[in-house]
Amino acid sequence: MKVLRILCILALCAVPALADPDVTEFRLGTPPPPEEPVDPAKVHAVEGFLAARQVGSLNRDHAAPARALTHTTERLDDATLFGPKDATLAAFNFENESIVPVGFGHFSVSVYLLFANGSGQVVESRDEELVFSHEGDRYVCTFLHAVNVITWTQDGVREEAATLGATPEFERAERYLADGALGHERLTTYSLADVQKEAGGRVVVQCLRFRSDPGKRGFQVSSTPIVLYRSDDSIRIESN
Repeated sequence: MKVLRILCILALCAVPALADPDVTEFRLGTPPPPEEPVDPAKVHAVEGFLAARQVGSLNRDHAAPARALTHTTERLDDATLFGPKDATLAAFNFENESIVPVGFGHFSVSVYLLFANGSGQVVESRDEELVFSHEGDRYVCTFLHAVNVITWTQDGVREEAATLGATPEFERAERYLADGALGHERLTTYSLADVQKEAGGRVVVQCLRFRSDPGKRGFQVSSTPIVLYRSDDSIRIESN
């Protein structure tokens, strides 16, 4: 009987404790500390280096600023620093989160580059791994390694257009895109991706259009197709 009375007393004491909102909750482990924001000086260094390379790619006579920011062990050739021959650095991008410290005064970053020829057609893209080192009052690039270098070609699409008997439409779409890449403050480039012929004679040309601001990272991509229709020996663009 005494044991039963003790159990009842313990149960009654436990009820208020369970209902007490001030009961302290214990958790194992500690939450991870919040991520520190990326140093703006590092972001500016990466963007400034890529912008200088873009200027040098547009005019090789202005290659000196990019060279001054490049302190790699071996001198980089123009194709590595400024892009393929007869092409320019049309757009570049990187994420702040890809900037990672690699020792005191050094950091690495992954960047994406897009190159286009004189008509605005994309001819190459590449990923690069860069390392920057603090020298004096600035950061300079001390390591550059290109990976995932991809050559963009229209040959397969051109051959498909010929097979479909849609070469005139393909060439008309190509001229339209090239004309649209000229005379703009923003850099506009393009790539033809596919061609289809629909019932009724309509031809749909799938394409990608890239727009970027000179000297600034990032770009916009549009995948709106060009729809063409041939009538009376002329080719009309129905939508773009």
